[in-house]
Amino acid sequence: MKNKKLVIVSGFALFSMFFGAGNLMFPPTLGALVGSDYLVSMLGFVLTAVGLVMLGVVATTKAGGNLEDISGKLGNKIGFLYGSLVLISIGPGLAIPRTAATTHELIAAGIFPELNPVLSSIIFFGLVLLFVLRPSSVVNNIGKYLTPALLTLLVIIIVKGIFSPISEPILTNYERPFTNSFLEGYQTMDTLAALAFTSLIIKGFRISGLDDEKDILSLTIKAGLIATIGLCLVYCGLLYLGATTSSIDLGDISRIERLVFIAKSILGNIGVYAMALVMALACLTTAIGLTSTFSDFFERLTNGKVPYKAWVIMSTVFSGVMAINGVERIIEFSVPVLSAMYPVTIVLIFLNIFGDKFAKVPTYVGAVLGALFPTIFSFLAFLGLNLSFVDDFYALFPETLQAFVWIIPSVILAILASLIFREKEAQ
Repeated sequence: MKNKKLVIVSGFALFSMFFGAGNLMFPPTLGALVGSDYLVSMLGFVLTAVGLVMLGVVATTKAGGNLEDISGKLGNKIGFLYGSLVLISIGPGLAIPRTAATTHELIAAGIFPELNPVLSSIIFFGLVLLFVLRPSSVVNNIGKYLTPALLTLLVIIIVKGIFSPISEPILTNYERPFTNSFLEGYQTMDTLAALAFTSLIIKGFRISGLDDEKDILSLTIKAGLIATIGLCLVYCGLLYLGATTSSIDLGDISRIERLVFIAKSILGNIGVYAMALVMALACLTTAIGLTSTFSDFFERLTNGKVPYKAWVIMSTVFSGVMAINGVERIIEFSVPVLSAMYPVTIVLIFLNIFGDKFAKVPTYVGAVLGALFPTIFSFLAFLGLNLSFVDDFYALFPETLQAFVWIIPSVILAILASLIFREKEAQ
């Protein structure tokens, strides 16, 4: 009975950590783009934004429970380098500024159109700084009641939108709905977050008195299932609502404006005000949690030479400047970053899940190098080198599969590295 309660509480806690309000803006716009192909789109999006999250939870648990353990086979320095890149991405580099930009655009679109982005960024990160440097029960209480409030609002909107759709989804002739939806799932950054958040759940189990590794793995997987099922229902519901707007010409509106339009169409002005308020608070608590996690990691990385408070201030200032660029600009910046990080992350998740079969360091090195091929070639092309042979190689595959071609060099290099290592070991 005690373990069941632990799993339920931990599952909802994990869901709350993943459930950043910024993620809610991706499914509706994707739904509007794919129209009547929303089922295919759901499959692609859910595989990345939900399926990989669950696998990330399992892999982190099996690897040892900490973010740096995922890439531990590559050595401590690379482990901390990879962990740093993950936390910069889900921290001040991308995710934290996006929470502030989302808050500004929600309030500006629904309540105060003349709100200055600089002013809103200063207020937002002033509150983040206040709560992170002086932890208060206020944040815990907001989080405690906020997730149920946001979930209740979303359930009402989704259920009403299903039974009384805004319009009927139409055929939009959107190209490669599965592949593009799969890649759009990168933007949620939940897979990267899973590698960091899982350690918090495991620590909670250990504090509760559990010490058997098999029990911890089992309970963590069950908690992950609760969290990912919740994410799946929310994402699929919002994607369908977006599809019901595919026949309506809304012009060149942003992701946030489309979310506001859906809320207003279904619940009127009350829906807009409620959505703006609850999601603004959700963004604030997410930013507080990520800033704290980021600062704690880098304090450990520098062995306390750069203190926690210094990292908090640096993170807050940098995030505040980034947030002024707006959601769409941050997303544009995040595309190449996440396109480079996700293949490596997928490879590391796979290798750690099957750690008993892939235990050799060379296997990890080869697989990761192969996953980096697209990034390496993109960088070389950016420098002006002629890489027409790369385009010729990609042309051998259907467009639907071209986004997954990195799997081939990853597998080949992993096998070659393993064979060479075995040969040297035999000698």
